[in-house]
Amino acid sequence: MNRKPTILYYDNGQEDKRRLLEKSINRMGFSLMPVTPAHFQQTVGYLAKVKGFPMKKISPLEVLPGISQEVMVLCYFSEENLDTLLAAMKNGKIPQVALKAILTAQNSFWTFIQLFQELIEEHQRLHQEE
Repeated sequence: MNRKPTILYYDNGQEDKRRLLEKSINRMGFSLMPVTPAHFQQTVGYLAKVKGFPMKKISPLEVLPGISQEVMVLCYFSEENLDTLLAAMKNGKIPQVALKAILTAQNSFWTFIQLFQELIEEHQRLHQEE
């Protein structure tokens, strides 16, 4: 089954940027699914609508962890679509997002907050090496 390239995106309160990003990627034939704090404890697989990933029941009393930066997860992107999107970001046609990931078999099982934590660690390692 060929699925439409979809971006899971947490805007960290930057609604104007999210609207601009959504408009830009829709023109490219991709779709955007906004991620909200209510989604943070759900698996990335569930959010990406991967078959076999049910919604996790979260207690209303559970304290939800915060995410302090915007996050983008690219789902169902071919290599060509990925190149097109990254080139558009580089050329300023689409707003830049520092923390990006591609949906994988491994990170499908992580919660969105776990993915964020992994991206932060990776981002810090990359910038220490510069």
